[in-house]
Amino acid sequence: MRTRPVPDMAPPPDLGEVLEFMRLLWAVSHGMQKTSKHMARRLGLTGPQRLGLRLIGRFPGVAAGELAHLLRLHPSTLTGILVRLERQALIERRPDPADRRRSHLYLTVKGQRANQPTSGTVETAVKAVLARLGERRVAVAAQVLEALAEQLMHPGEQGGKAGRPQAGAKATGRLQRHQEDKTPLPAR
Repeated sequence: MRTRPVPDMAPPPDLGEVLEFMRLLWAVSHGMQKTSKHMARRLGLTGPQRLGLRLIGRFPGVAAGELAHLLRLHPSTLTGILVRLERQALIERRPDPADRRRSHLYLTVKGQRANQPTSGTVETAVKAVLARLGERRVAVAAQVLEALAEQLMHPGEQGGKAGRPQAGAKATGRLQRHQEDKTPLPAR
């Protein structure tokens, strides 16, 4: 039987702003991975698989490339997620009638059942925290995370891509419009 170490009750040393922020990011990353593994055992879906499933449910008919963009994943990474969702009969690909090289993603009946808010997921943890923080604090946190994500996508550039729309800005705008009017997300 594994025992958990007793947490040290002494205040952490002063790490400075950057190291303290990085420490918190690693804690979030670790927590997401731990929850994802728990989800895989309990629900049969990892965190990224569930997020993909939820987005396909939100945007029926989304193209795989658009989904990769929304998730900020390389298309080859998304392919593995989609293959596992297909193997579990949670999603199906339908060819684009105008372009047979493209396919659109839809939830199956089984996928629709799995596409419900579920306790013990990364999603429910995020939802609970966002509800506690309030709109203004969430907006500031989102700005910090967006800037950090952009910087990490372009590690050799100090200060990110100045003058260029942030990665995901177009997709985020499309998501916000969809959420407001509930129309299908247009294909790219």
